[in-house]
Amino acid sequence: MTNAKLSAMKQHIILFLLLALITIPSAARKQRRNASARWSTPASYMPEAEEAMQAYNFDHAIECYEKEIALLTKKRKSTTDVEERLQAAHKANANLHATERIVIIDSVVCNAADAFRVIRLSRESGRIDTYASTYHTKDTSGATLYENELANKRYLSLPDSKRLAVADRLGDDWASPTLLSGLNEDDIAQNFPFLLSDGVTLYYAAKGPESMGGYDIFVSRADGEDGEFLAPENIGFPFNSPANDYLFAMDEYALLGWFVSDRRQPEGKVCVYTFIPNQTRELYGDEVNTQQLRSLARLNSIRDTWTQPEKVKAAQQRLADLRAGKGDTTPATPDFTFVIDDKRIYTSIDDFNSPAAKQEMKKWLQLRNSVQTDSELLNRLRENYAEADAKQRSQLARTINRLEATFYPQQQQLRQLAKEIRNAEISYK
Repeated sequence: MTNAKLSAMKQHIILFLLLALITIPSAARKQRRNASARWSTPASYMPEAEEAMQAYNFDHAIECYEKEIALLTKKRKSTTDVEERLQAAHKANANLHATERIVIIDSVVCNAADAFRVIRLSRESGRIDTYASTYHTKDTSGATLYENELANKRYLSLPDSKRLAVADRLGDDWASPTLLSGLNEDDIAQNFPFLLSDGVTLYYAAKGPESMGGYDIFVSRADGEDGEFLAPENIGFPFNSPANDYLFAMDEYALLGWFVSDRRQPEGKVCVYTFIPNQTRELYGDEVNTQQLRSLARLNSIRDTWTQPEKVKAAQQRLADLRAGKGDTTPATPDFTFVIDDKRIYTSIDDFNSPAAKQEMKKWLQLRNSVQTDSELLNRLRENYAEADAKQRSQLARTINRLEATFYPQQQQLRQLAKEIRNAEISYK
């Protein structure tokens, strides 16, 4: 074969190979590209994590946040923000199975500034208002306050520091507010205080390390000895969420409660939920699966909580009465049940004949409310302790021991007081 023919043949072979590579990609190359696309690392796991948080699929959210931290660490970027979100996801996951069973009878979406107008408390429950309105100032911090029924004590958020404080009325003037001690000092902000009629149980909203996202609602109780508040507890689902959850208020005379949240709301809007408070804390059991529990904790539909239609109807009527300004909103149920002897069971203060017994009964009712509140708080602390890590258990153990130190003596005091009441009433002539 001549050199010319050999050269021409080589050119034809090269051209054929080039055309084959251009026009007929190999199956192997296709498979490699598909495999690469299928197993490539995403630029960020954050969108998937946030979507899982909103769906209350906290296990998956935790997994995504951990992958995001690993990704950022490899890129030598800061992981602080993601670590905070991971901590919130762990808290939410631990609280999911402690979701309280409540009945929500109404929900109203409104502008955030109008939430106070939706909540209609009876006079006996005190009042809630903005700091700006009460003190006639142009404060723009959003600070709020609670004033008791007697209008002689206020719990308020200080606009400058966003810390909670208390102020007492002295004649026609108000004393300077003093900061509440015992609350979480690591909180970025504290606001929306509300005090129950027992004078010691305080609900408020805070944004801090113990929150599950944004503001969360917390409960604490003043120690009877020095007035210092016990370590606050996150009240959990469904009151709190990965969004912002603000004001918690309760009308113990109308047996109605409210809480305010911006979950699933556009900016500037909130939803005011009205619910029936439980006498004691109730949790969901085996009758609901994990998916149903997520839905109930997320409040996908308030009608899912309407398991007792007659109870809902009666509460809705009480709410309508409050909104109409009717004075008698108290349901036709006994104030209490107190056994005097084999023939007498009292259900009202007015049933007592003895002035001394009547006076002591008022103390007994207040103490009973405190004992019930402490009992619920202890149960919640013990539930959290069972699922906590070693560091959290150490902190919880101190709080539990401190609360038990007052709880058990109060139980004994309650029994002794009941005995004195019976003796005073039986011996009265």
